[in-house]
Formats: sequence, structure tokens, C-alpha cells
Amino acid sequence: MRFLFGTGREAQARALLLEHLEKVGRCVARTRTVLDDYLADRLEEAKTGAIEVDHLETDADHARRAVVDLLYRGAFLPIVRPDLHDFVEHMDLIADAAENTCDFLLGQRPEIPAEYVEPMRQIYRHTVEMFSALQEAVVNFFAAPDQRLIRDRLKTIGVIESTIDDIEWKLTRQIFTSELAIGARTHLKGFLETLTEISDDVEDAGDRLEVLLIGLKI
Repeated sequence: MRFLFGTGREAQARALLLEHLEKVGRCVARTRTVLDDYLADRLEEAKTGAIEVDHLETDADHARRAVVDLLYRGAFLPIVRPDLHDFVEHMDLIADAAENTCDFLLGQRPEIPAEYVEPMRQIYRHTVEMFSALQEAVVNFFAAPDQRLIRDRLKTIGVIESTIDDIEWKLTRQIFTSELAIGARTHLKGFLETLTEISDDVEDAGDRLEVLLIGLKI
């Protein structure tokens, strides 16, 4: 575990990794309010929130670049640098996906009939739960790794992702057996895929954290 708890560049990189995590989490949380506002037809509030998400994503990207710069400058042992780089890049994809969701809503303005509102809210509630589990696992990993706790949180992420997949499948079936025009169905499905990309990216980041956890055995 020495590669995690060094001083100097390692300490700087750990701090920036956790700062990046916090900024990505703010993107995920703010996107929830954007979605709720849009579904409630509060378009001005949704637009304001989407602009904030864009700024938060930019902040997260700055933190990511700072971490990568420290890796280039020699933070951590060479054997773990690629995995740390892969991890922070996948974490950043979560913020990108959140921003893309907001951009889709406010840029394309999909029509979302009332019967699809609650399932979409359910998907995002579960997405927030997934990210919370990931955040707890990451904070623990960079503090004093409790492998049992981290693996439990990663298992939780997988279980929740399966729940989201089930909701998505049922909602897709509902959309394409509805009486909506084919263009409206396709547009709605496009938004659904964009929305669920966030949870997919959370799961992928969890997989990369697991690789780092396995590396502790070295």
C-alpha cells in the first residue's frame, strides 16, 4: 500500500483525485435537479441548472488534467500509474455523461409524456445511489483501504445497475409499443440512452477502482 500513502507528489495527487471526485459528484447531483425541473416543465430553472453543470464539468476536467500532470511528473510507482490514469479518466466520463444529459434536455427538448416521467426519475434516483456507493469506496481507498467495505460498495453498484437496466428495458418496450409517432419514439429512446450512460460510466469507474484494489495485493 506504500504507493498510495507517499508524501510529496503522491499526497498532491491524492488530494486532487478526491477534489475531482467531489466535482464529479456535484455534476451528478445538479443534473438530478435539472432533470426534475425539466420533467416539471420548469424550463428556465432547468436551463440555469444545465449551465451550472457545464461549469462543474469544466472544473472537474481541470482537476483531472492536474492529476494527469502529476502522474507525468512521477507521482506514484510506474506500475500503478496507468491504472490510476485509467481510473481518473473513467471518473471524468461520469461528469461528461451528466453534462450530455443536460445538453440533450435543453438543446433538443424531447417531449416526455407523463407515463414516462416516474420511471426516468427512478432511473436517476438509482444513479445517484450508485454514485454515492462509488464515492464512499473511492474516499475509503485513498484514506485507509478497507477491502471488505470497498468490495461491498462495488457489489452494490452492480446490483443497482442491474435494476436500472431492468427499468430501461421495460421503458424501451413501453415506448416502442406506444402510439407515439416513430420520430417521437426514437427521440425519447435517444434521451433514455443518454440518461443511462451516467450509470454505465459509474459502473465502469467502479471496475477501474477494483483493478486498483487488486493492485494493493502487489
